[in-house]
Amino acid sequence: MDIRIFIVDDHQLFIDGLKAIFKRITGLSVVGYALSGKECLEKIKDMEIDVLITDISMPEMKGEELVQHLIRTFPKMKILTLSMHDDYGHIDKMLKAGALGYVLKNTGASELREAVETVARGENFFTSKVSDAIAKGYIQEVKNVESQVPDENEIFLTRREKGILKLVFKGFSSQEIADELMLSYHTITQHRKNINAKLGTSNKLEIENIVKEKGLLN
Repeated sequence: MDIRIFIVDDHQLFIDGLKAIFKRITGLSVVGYALSGKECLEKIKDMEIDVLITDISMPEMKGEELVQHLIRTFPKMKILTLSMHDDYGHIDKMLKAGALGYVLKNTGASELREAVETVARGENFFTSKVSDAIAKGYIQEVKNVESQVPDENEIFLTRREKGILKLVFKGFSSQEIADELMLSYHTITQHRKNINAKLGTSNKLEIENIVKEKGLLN
């Protein structure tokens, strides 16, 4: 049984070229095409499609937007990106949207066939240049995260500390908080010391002011 292919690209000449290529390949058949994302959504409603091939840069609806819509409507649809963009930004957007494969428009017919057949099985397929871009992009993301300097003004309160603060603002004493949370008095006083240390405060009024200012209990 042939793999049924639907093509989405805003260049008719390119679509005609793909149709000519697939026509010469046994086991692959083009069952339809569209020149935009919106046209695609209209056409495929009642069609049986195994692999949808889409470009990224198109009028009315970008490739990643189309893929997101398709995945929501047809969760099992297999999508292959065929694009001239070889940068990590475009690749990452399409993969996060739900595309299984990503190949470049300068790929050969044999590799394109392999891509379609691989994606039809529900597996990922990337050309070597795309794989390199993904690897380099991932490494750069890791470096960016590691190089980020923590904000010295950022205050992090644990869930327990926030719970204790809420009771403090209700007028509970440390013993009453301990009874309410079924913890020891010593544990509550230690938590309150930790809260004061984090906030740089020494009394309830100062705590209330900084909590409101920072929105720590929102």
